[in-house]
Amino acid sequence: MEYYLIALIMFAGASLQGITGFGSGLVAVPLLSLLIPLPQLTPLLSIINVLMALYLCWLLRHYFSLKRWRWLLLAGVGGTLVGNAALAYLPVTILQQGMAIFVIAAGLLFWFGVQFQARATALQQSYTGLLAGFANGALTLGGPPVVLFLTATRLNRSQFRATLALFFLVLGLTNVISFTLQGRYTVTGTAPVFALVVGAISGAYLGHRVSHLLPEQLFRKLTLGVVIGAGVMVLLTS
Repeated sequence: MEYYLIALIMFAGASLQGITGFGSGLVAVPLLSLLIPLPQLTPLLSIINVLMALYLCWLLRHYFSLKRWRWLLLAGVGGTLVGNAALAYLPVTILQQGMAIFVIAAGLLFWFGVQFQARATALQQSYTGLLAGFANGALTLGGPPVVLFLTATRLNRSQFRATLALFFLVLGLTNVISFTLQGRYTVTGTAPVFALVVGAISGAYLGHRVSHLLPEQLFRKLTLGVVIGAGVMVLLTS
C-alpha cells in the first residue's frame, strides 16, 4: 500500500508541474518525507526530477531555444554549484527567510497587476540564472526566481513551460552529478523508485494535457499562486 501512496503523491506533484512548469516539490517533498527518509529522498528526487524534466522537454521540444536561453542555463549551473558549496558556511535560515519574503512580495505584485518587463538580455539572464541556481543549490528554492523572471519576459504559455522544463533539466543534472560526487547515492529497493517514476511520468503527461485547457489568465494566476505558496511554505518551515 505504501508504494501506491508514493506513486499517488508523486503523481499529484508532477501534475502540478505539468500544468505550470514547476512546483512538484511543493506537493511531493513534505508528503514523501513521511514515507522515505529525507537523506534518501532528496538525491532520489533529483533523479526523478531529471526524468520528469526530460519528458516535459520532449513534449514541449518545439517551444524552447537553447541558443536564446544559453546564459540563463550556464549561470544556473554555476549558481547551483556555488550554492551547494556555500551550504556548509552560510546562515541558511536567514537566507531562506530573505528569499521567501522576496518571492512572496514579487509574486503578489504580479498577482495584482503591477507590470514588470524583462528583455531577457544576456546580463539579465545571467543574474537570474545565478540567483535561481544559488537558491536551488543552497535552499532548494530555485523555481520562483526564474518563474518570476520568465513571467516578466511575457512568454506565451508553451514557451514559458518549455523554458522552465529546460532550465530544471539542466539544474537537475547538475544536482545529480553533485550528489554523485558527494557519495549521496546508496542502493535502495526498486519498488519505491518504480512508484516514483510511474507517478512522475503519468502526472507530467496529465498536467501537460490539462494545461492547454486552462484560460491564459487562470494559468497565470495558478502559476503565481504556486510561487507565493512556495514562499509561504519556506517562510513557515524556516
